[in-house]
Amino acid sequence: MDPFAPINGISLERYADLGAALDGHDKDAAKKAEILGAEGVAVADYDAAVTGWTARMQDMSLMGRVATAFMPMYQAALARRKGGAARVSYEDYVHVSALIKIYGFEAAIQAAGVSMSDWTEAGGYWTGQMSANMMQYAGHHNFVSQEEGKIRGGAGPRPVSVTRDTSAAATAQPNAQALQQQAMMDPVQAAMMNPAYQQSQAAAASIMQNPLGFGFGQAAAVLTGGIVAGSKVKVAWSDGNQYPASVMQAAPDQYLVHFDNGSQQWIPSNAVSKA
Repeated sequence: MDPFAPINGISLERYADLGAALDGHDKDAAKKAEILGAEGVAVADYDAAVTGWTARMQDMSLMGRVATAFMPMYQAALARRKGGAARVSYEDYVHVSALIKIYGFEAAIQAAGVSMSDWTEAGGYWTGQMSANMMQYAGHHNFVSQEEGKIRGGAGPRPVSVTRDTSAAATAQPNAQALQQQAMMDPVQAAMMNPAYQQSQAAAASIMQNPLGFGFGQAAAVLTGGIVAGSKVKVAWSDGNQYPASVMQAAPDQYLVHFDNGSQQWIPSNAVSKA
C-alpha cells in the first residue's frame, strides 16, 4: 500500500492545509462544518482523513515517515493561512521550554498565552536554528535549566510575544512530492548520505592508511597527557569563542567531539586543545 495515497480524496498536503484552516476550531462542530464547507470538503470525508492519516502517522512499520513529510507541509500551510510564520524570541523560547518541563505541554503553552499551532511553528524554527548553529546555542540546555530554576523559585510564568515572519523563505510552499520521496528513502541509504556518516567513514579510511603509525601516536598521547578518546577539551569556533567538549574518537588531524548540548561533530585537531 502507498502510505501517501489520498484518503477519501484528501492528500497529505491537502490534509495539512485543512488542518491549518481549522486551527483552533476543530472541536466546534458548527464552525468546523462552516470552514470545511467553504473549502468544498464534506465533514465525513475530512473525519475519515483524520482517522486514516493519524493511523498512518502512528503506524510503527512506517517508522514515522508520514509524520516527517506532514510537518513541513502543515507549518507552511499555517504560515500561509495566518499571514506569516509564527516566531518567538529566543528568550521566550527558553521560557516556554522551561514551563513545559514544569507544567507539561498543554498547561505550559496556555500559561504563556501561545496557541498550539503557533508553538509548533516557533518551536520548529528554533529547533532548526539550533541544529544549524550548534556552537551559538551550545549552552541551550543550561539556559533552560536556569530558567526552570527561576520559575520554580517564584518568578512564575509570563506571557510571550508571537510575531509573524512574512519573508519568502518562511512562507514558501514546500514540494510535497519531494518531501514524500525523501521520507520514504531507505534508512540505510539516508544514513549513508548524512555528512556526519561520510566524515566518519573518511576518518576511518585515513586511519587505515597508516594504522600502526596512528596507534603509536595515540599511545604516545596517553603517556604524555595528550588528547585521546575521553579527554576533556576546548574547541575554538569561528565566532571567536571556545566551547567545552569531550573527545569520543581520534583520527589523523581531527577529533570526533561531544558538546554539552548533545551534538557531535568532527573537528580539525588545530581547533582542539586540552581543557
